[in-house]
This record gives sequence, structure tokens and C-alpha cells, in this order.
Amino acid sequence: ADDQTYSKLDENTRNYTYEYFKNRLANEEVRTNPKQEFVDDIQNRLINKEKLNIVSIRKIADSFGLTNIKDTTLQEYVEMAIINEAKNIANRNDLSTKEKYDLVVELYETQPTISMRSSERIEKQQYSTPIPMSFLAGQFVRDIAPSTILEPSAGNGMMIFNVDAKNVIANEIDKVRLENLKEQGFRQVTNQDGTLPFNLMVDGIVTNPPFGPAPKKDYLGYGISGLDEQMVVNALESMNDNGRASIVIGGHTNYNDNGTLKSQRAFLNYLYNYYNVTDIINVGGNLYQKQGTTFPTRMILIDGRKKPL
Repeated sequence: ADDQTYSKLDENTRNYTYEYFKNRLANEEVRTNPKQEFVDDIQNRLINKEKLNIVSIRKIADSFGLTNIKDTTLQEYVEMAIINEAKNIANRNDLSTKEKYDLVVELYETQPTISMRSSERIEKQQYSTPIPMSFLAGQFVRDIAPSTILEPSAGNGMMIFNVDAKNVIANEIDKVRLENLKEQGFRQVTNQDGTLPFNLMVDGIVTNPPFGPAPKKDYLGYGISGLDEQMVVNALESMNDNGRASIVIGGHTNYNDNGTLKSQRAFLNYLYNYYNVTDIINVGGNLYQKQGTTFPTRMILIDGRKKPL
């Protein structure tokens, strides 16, 4: 209303009008975050078990004004929706661990295939962990009620949805994923080379580092050459003696007829020498189909350090 009309209103009406427009403005400001609206919409579609693909995802993105976003970035946003719903499942107090896991598997079966890759992400081997694996990895560490957890190659946070965000130090070098991490309430979000010392000590490590070659480096007499292996060794140096670690790396552990390791001897011998390796679980590559690859992987579970480094 103009000033003359507004002055004729009684005080209650003026106050009501002020509050109405203040709240309306606030709601409009909330609705001016198209990325979050898109993520929320995708999450609701996943809850309703709607099948999505890159064509339908583009149309949904267009409806929220995300018209000039690369397919690879849209997929990062879709992954955020998957993570958000997986967190909701993991944090439910009315379900057993088995019931939570079953719902996570259902979510995985519903999610679209995350197959678009830029040349940079192919080079960095950025394939996010399938959420059933992430759930189990997080549960192994979560069971000791850690006060601090390090994820040295956090991506969008897929490996750490089943642990308490306020205890997590999440590290990532990709710019889009780094911004996504900053929106999730983690204790700290860092942006450093994951092969360099983190200069901190934590109770838990949860990680799925990028697979790939790297020049051999010496670690206490063990020559270790894989990028994922080097990142694992570096992260474990930050784990307290009684901490736990869940690690996903590429390839399967295979043995010769005489029981010796066929490959990665230095890396695995290093782990067994300095840490309590409770299990190494070979996982078929088909589990990664929804993540855009079929590469076989392993989950390595560590429960404490045998001796000081």
C-alpha cells in the first residue's frame, strides 16, 4: 500500500502486513537456491522410487533454472541427493542395522547410473563408492564411537554418510565436490594433497582413494607405488593406536599356489606389519556399475596399530 493508505491502517493490521511480507520475502530467498531445490527434488523422487536417467535429470534441472550446468556437475548434485537420503536412513533410531542396510540397498537399486565423466575425473579416477559398501565401511568405524574421523579423499561425502558429520574432517581437491562438502556440516573441510601429511591424529579413517599409478615411494623400507596405496598409508599415519579404518582400494587380493601374494606385496606386508588387519574382502566389479565402471575392489578393515611407526 502507499504511505497514505498504510497510515490509515490500525497497528495490528500494520504489524500483520509487515510480518506477512517479511515472511514472504524470507520464503522467496529460500527458493532462490536452485541447486538445493534440485537436490531436494531428486531426493524426493528417489524416495518415491522414480527411475531417472540423464535425459530426465536434465529436464528436472531445467525446471529449476539450472540450464547451463554440465552433465558431470548435475551428476554430482544427484549424488548429493543420494547421500542425503542415505544419511536419513542411517540416522533412523527405529531401525536395526540390518534394516538400515536393506533400505540402503533399495536406494542403491533405485539411483540412476552415475556414468558421465570429464577428462579430469577420468584422469583422477573419481568413482564414488556404492552406498551399500559405504554403509558397511562407516558402520565398522562407527561401532567404536570415534570422536574424530578423517576422510582424505572425500568426494561428495559418499563414504561418510554413516558416521557423525560433526566428527568428520573431510578432505577433497575437486572444486565442485569441495563446495558440496562445505554444505554438509562436517567438523572441518580441507583441500590438500592426500599423499601429504595431515598433521593430526584421529580415531577413525574411512576412505576410498582414487585408483591409479604413482612413482614408488619408500615407507619404512617398503616400496609402495600405487596412488591409492600411498594415500592409504599416509592417512593411517594419522590414526590413533586404538583407532579403526575402513578402506576401499582397487583390485582383488590374489595368492600364488604356495600362499604368497601375487601383487601389492609391499603394501599389504606394510599393513600387516604395522596394523591389525581384521579382514580383506574382495568385492566384484559389478557393484560399481551404478557408479560408471566395473572395476573390482577390496574393503580392508583395520582395528588398531600393532606397533609404533
